[in-house]
Amino acid sequence: MKKQILIDGTTISRRIDGLTQYILNVVLNLDAAKADYTLLLRHGECPENYKEMFEKKGLHTEEADIAPIGPIRDKEFAKWLRKNQHRFDCAFCPSNQFPVAMKLPCVYTVHDLIYENFPEQLGKQSRLKRLYLHWNVRQGLRKAAKVVAVSEYTKQEILRLHPSTEEKKIQVIYEGWEHLQLIKQAPYQPPFKKYILYVGSSRGHKNLSRLTAAIALIQEQLPEDWGLIIAGNDRMFTKEQKDKIDAINKQRHTIHLTGWLTDEALAGCFSKASLFIFPSLSEGFGIPVLEAYYYGIPLLLSDKASLPEVAGDAAIYFNPYDEKDMAEKILTAINADHTDLIRRQQERLKQYSWKQTAHTTENILINI
Repeated sequence: MKKQILIDGTTISRRIDGLTQYILNVVLNLDAAKADYTLLLRHGECPENYKEMFEKKGLHTEEADIAPIGPIRDKEFAKWLRKNQHRFDCAFCPSNQFPVAMKLPCVYTVHDLIYENFPEQLGKQSRLKRLYLHWNVRQGLRKAAKVVAVSEYTKQEILRLHPSTEEKKIQVIYEGWEHLQLIKQAPYQPPFKKYILYVGSSRGHKNLSRLTAAIALIQEQLPEDWGLIIAGNDRMFTKEQKDKIDAINKQRHTIHLTGWLTDEALAGCFSKASLFIFPSLSEGFGIPVLEAYYYGIPLLLSDKASLPEVAGDAAIYFNPYDEKDMAEKILTAINADHTDLIRRQQERLKQYSWKQTAHTTENILINI
């Protein structure tokens, strides 16, 4: 008799972020012949194309009214589990937001602990929110049969911030990139003939203030047909940051903000980029590294957190706290031949796969 496995997909969002991408693609690559999987979703949040692919593979889905984060989530999830937990043998909890009422043997994925080092990004009552998130993760680390860390860096952060966690309980399983093959490129007309591309949010740890400052340092040295495109949700830019960008653009239109883009539009944006830059101060894994590799774009990368672990020798590194170093590396990259770098990037990409992520996770689930 096949094992009945519950997957918590209640943090999946219609606007696909890194966490949603992880859950969707791990689930998509599970083998329904090995176990009976049930993916629990919030009403209307799972992209329809993925739901159709799940159904074709024989994976079951259910929907429930469960909040994606916070104490309300704990209450709503506890109510659902009281009625349904008995149906399952074990569970996969692929989000940092651990369902604390869970009593099943489970595999729990920790993606990052960025909120510990950058609590101000949590907004109002950030201290209380950080304490809640710390408590929630601690519950998951204590209750889970096995903990998945998406990088060795994340594993070490778990051990540093939750020192009571048994190291042997944690297994590092990297992420993948094959979802990019499913995306059809939409036409994109960039405002520059050549451009450096950044993709991601405007949260503080993404370090966009120093990136724009680096561009300001070299604006006069940039070729006239070059610019920087910042693609992604820009709602967390401060007024000071926006004023800085406006001041740069008064000299010459050099920085362009796209706001949030669909996956199709973003693919079009990637396809025409000349360089990709990722100046983040903290990442649990760093999917944009694999995106740059997939699209064959030379990568300029922060030398902090998980990023050197993921990128290896296939990136041009800079100190993300040093605007001058970042600026110099940008100028050097604009004028360099990247043939060998692109070759190394393509070789590095072969080391990552959602199929392998899912296969390794599945083996743990079946055997706990």
